[in-house]
Amino acid sequence: MMPMPRRILTICLTLLAGLPALAAAGTAPELPTPEKIMALRSVGDPQIDRDGQWIAYTVGTPQAQGQPPRSRIWRVPATGRAVARELPAPAAASEEHPRWTADGRHLDFISNRPLPAAEAEAGLAGTQVWRVDARGDDATLLTHAQGDVSAFEVSHDGSRIAYLSGDTPDAAARAAREAKDDAVRVEHPTLFSRLWLRDLRDGTTRALTAPGVQVHDLAWSPDGRTLALRVSDGTTLNDYWYRSRVVLADAGTGALGPVLEPRASAHPLQWSPDGSRLLYGRLGEHGMTASPTVHDVASGRRVALGADWNGTLWLARWQDENTLLGEGQRGVRGAFLRLDAASGGWKEIARPQIPFASFTTARTGRSAYLGLRDDQPAEVWTLDDGRLAARTDTHPEVAGWAHGQVRELEWISSRDGLRITGLLVTPPGWKRGTPLPTLVQGHGGPAWAWWSGWLGSWHDWAQLLATHGYAVFLPNPRGSEGGGPAFAEMVRNDWGGGDFQDILDGVDLLEREGVADPRRLAIGGWSYGGYMAAWAVTQSDRFKTAIVGAGVIDIGAMALTTDTPDYLPGYFGDPLANRAAYDAHSPIRHADKVTVPVLILHGEQDKRVPLSQGEMFHRALKFNGTPVEMVTYPRGPHWFFESAHGRDVQQRVLDWLDARLGVERPQ
Repeated sequence: MMPMPRRILTICLTLLAGLPALAAAGTAPELPTPEKIMALRSVGDPQIDRDGQWIAYTVGTPQAQGQPPRSRIWRVPATGRAVARELPAPAAASEEHPRWTADGRHLDFISNRPLPAAEAEAGLAGTQVWRVDARGDDATLLTHAQGDVSAFEVSHDGSRIAYLSGDTPDAAARAAREAKDDAVRVEHPTLFSRLWLRDLRDGTTRALTAPGVQVHDLAWSPDGRTLALRVSDGTTLNDYWYRSRVVLADAGTGALGPVLEPRASAHPLQWSPDGSRLLYGRLGEHGMTASPTVHDVASGRRVALGADWNGTLWLARWQDENTLLGEGQRGVRGAFLRLDAASGGWKEIARPQIPFASFTTARTGRSAYLGLRDDQPAEVWTLDDGRLAARTDTHPEVAGWAHGQVRELEWISSRDGLRITGLLVTPPGWKRGTPLPTLVQGHGGPAWAWWSGWLGSWHDWAQLLATHGYAVFLPNPRGSEGGGPAFAEMVRNDWGGGDFQDILDGVDLLEREGVADPRRLAIGGWSYGGYMAAWAVTQSDRFKTAIVGAGVIDIGAMALTTDTPDYLPGYFGDPLANRAAYDAHSPIRHADKVTVPVLILHGEQDKRVPLSQGEMFHRALKFNGTPVEMVTYPRGPHWFFESAHGRDVQQRVLDWLDARLGVERPQ
């Protein structure tokens, strides 16, 4: 479908008068638009060196023509006022996964920059590990892999590099593929990501793991004798998230030891500085939570970190043999914790604004992380003895934009008195007295959460809508992260039950306060947020329209077609034996009750929530005579990356709400 024509979007003068900072200086702030939001660069993977002096990180720049963002490596001092500097690279190169060597002398990274002539002629893969001096720019090739490298780690003494590289098809398989004789046996993989070792002194290279084992993560022991691995028997995303285990491999022979953890999560593997303990993640019973766990290798004793903390601990990093730093979310705020390796005990040391898990720590305790402000997208920040400071400024243009006002909310569930949190984003300068057209936006997951800070992307619509006159309510109902493991598991067998009531209780609060106009109330979201939007208009007449982005519509059908088949059974059990429970909570079983207009948005290559989910809701509403429009995105996966698709989603959301809630704008 062709993108909608652009419109010149303006905002009423009364709203502009409420923008004090720049307006007072004589310069009216610019309105964020879908085009401007999609042009923002993405900052990620901050890596601080062992002495806490320098930080390497990535910056992704959006590309045209449906290409994924181009990633580059940047470096910035962890203290002082020096500015960040990009590592020079060929124009078309994309580079990621920066890692400092243990001695701090080098920075290694993964890149697809052109290979030297001899290696190119040898038919090596295009994505390899490269190295620069810690402050240098001249890169040298470190690996000579036949398959693309996806991860690596250099031994602590600097003599060897262990890396993950995908198997490549043999001559017979290539010939069969060219002849279109390419039938595939489902769930019988033949190509695996294997562990390789390269001696950096003499260049000898060997595979350490055998075919048939998928290696997802690796970590060298400090003495260089052992590698901790997270492995699985399959190569799918479901294997990555739900079916992996932690084992130890002898660095000399490759022999695998007993399984240390049979239900591993995707938490990165990390040895303690003295090599006596291993940190990994352990999946909860139902697969929707995970616990960072310290495992004493000699005794087998395991300690769950922060087990009684009433938040979600995402990630932990060793500071010394006895202490770790943890990063997570409690309520709508991020949190840093100091963790005791022996007991798992914790103490909160900072409550920054954080979008998701991404931090590293030096032996001094100084840490680099991704941080936010209400008016600034993610940047590299440091945590230093409790002090928080931004170290980069990748988005200077955003300072000249109008910014919605972010307010952190808390209310009590009418069902059982549970404490619920969320966010409200209102137009710049808006004051109570005039109720606003309001969108309730649900988040994905459900084991996910909205965060305090910048909320502007292709799927976070709050800043776009608030600066165009809307209130946006972002609830974290039961089932979300940020309230502890038990809170996250409260929606087992209850999608659309207690969580939906938590949302309605929040809407009641905003209506009582005179924020939300009940005559102009909409609901929308992506993934689980799309599910909640579809469910809401089958159960309530309070919402005047719904926006269903990649929403789950028939839970039982999705359980049998998604690329993560272990996900839904964690909530509802066996999808065959318990089909009645799946159906009871599926919007498709109540589609005849929908009377308000619905906009459905879905990627055509979505494997997580297959396109058929959106299609069946669209067809059901058509049969029902309900006003409905469906827009699909060619090549679109569950999580979009193409700039044009992201722009179109935002523009359609804004236009749809304007039309359905009666918001008029000068053209």
